[in-house]
Amino acid sequence: MLNKIDLLAKGGRVTGFSNTELTPELSALLGSAMGTSLDSNAVVMIGRDYRRDTRMLKRSFSGGLLSAGIELIDLHGIPTSILQFAVRRYGADAGVMLTRSHNLAGMVSIKFFEATGIEYQNSQVAKIVEIAKSGKLRRAAAPDVGWISVADAMKVYDRALAGFFASSKESMKNANLRVVVDCACGPASRIMPDLLSEFGCQVITLNAHRPRNPLFLPNPSSLVRLRDMVRAIGADLGVALDAEARHAIIIDSQGRIRTAEETASVNLHSRYDPKSNANVVMGSSVHPSVYQDLHKNIIFSGHGEPGGIGRAVLKHRAIYGFNDTGLFVLPVFSPGSDAIVASFTVLSQMAKTNLKSTDLYRNHQVFAQRTAEVTFPLEKMFEFFKAVLNNPPKDYHVIDTFIGIKLITEENEWIHIHLATDDNTLQIEVYDPKERIDHQSELITFARDYANKFLSR
Repeated sequence: MLNKIDLLAKGGRVTGFSNTELTPELSALLGSAMGTSLDSNAVVMIGRDYRRDTRMLKRSFSGGLLSAGIELIDLHGIPTSILQFAVRRYGADAGVMLTRSHNLAGMVSIKFFEATGIEYQNSQVAKIVEIAKSGKLRRAAAPDVGWISVADAMKVYDRALAGFFASSKESMKNANLRVVVDCACGPASRIMPDLLSEFGCQVITLNAHRPRNPLFLPNPSSLVRLRDMVRAIGADLGVALDAEARHAIIIDSQGRIRTAEETASVNLHSRYDPKSNANVVMGSSVHPSVYQDLHKNIIFSGHGEPGGIGRAVLKHRAIYGFNDTGLFVLPVFSPGSDAIVASFTVLSQMAKTNLKSTDLYRNHQVFAQRTAEVTFPLEKMFEFFKAVLNNPPKDYHVIDTFIGIKLITEENEWIHIHLATDDNTLQIEVYDPKERIDHQSELITFARDYANKFLSR
């Protein structure tokens, strides 16, 4: 069991296949090690998603924490974004979240959070691993074993968000917006539809149940279903969450699937004070059109360890942080990426400006230098994206944009291959900082050939 820990602890998280690699015994050991790394009587908040195996592993991890004398606040099923909010709001010493992968069956991640609500760095997770391997665990005497209490963090978050957007409530009610929300079978289904209703929206929910079998959402097929629903009922907006409610995919009133960069631009400009000398943190591969008109202090953050955006926002006291994977950090409300806040910001802007979502996004549209399309069966897109994520082409770094994949070179050229608005079609967008037209064509050709090669296997 100890030999597995180094293999599973990568990128600031402990990740493995549940019940084979990441077993209850190993989870309990890691809980004991984390508890040992903290002061005795420290307070830790713990949560999970709705999958069965994360519930199992959370209970064993909790036992490990209690054995080290940790006071535990169990948040049960909760979005990761709200756990991060709660850690900071309640003043806990740390947080733990157990969640399943959105695209790989059986894969579970244990995520650790500081008192700030920001995810642990690699070095902090390495410390936990070393304690586990050493066997030097703090075992509390029987009277000092930790205690479990329960907090309704969802309710606190609900009222905090309602207060945060209070100035938009009347205009949103008057707008009477029709919104379709895909909750990805995650805990956000307990809170987002009710909040939207409170703000006067007509709400249609998809995937708001707790599945018996794992579903990998969002995926191309689920996004097409959401798009078709938006078009069919004439909705004003479609929102697809991931199970952690950290990522939001927006579909406008015409059924166009919007990129994370476009949503980040809507969010940023809606709260941007042109007179303030503020810092903004963003991913290094974000398209320049998102920020080139700001003329402010732009701080770039690479696609490194988890929590990098939030940590940079805290370090530089930035007013906002985001990247092209769909992380949206508004630190005045929460330390982590929050898809619910990002979605409400879009809706409040629609109501404030009296613009349809299509027109609002048109004002923030990101135009790649060159674009192309390739015919690709919808039923094979999910497997294609997973294959590239697990085995990227040589000389490219790959990120998951939740509507597709982005391939990035060391020179910060990129190719974004994602679900197109048309059926059975992939959109290819490329960007070259040196603006070489011939090279842009080469990138397009490479992407098209790469997709066709996958289909011909």
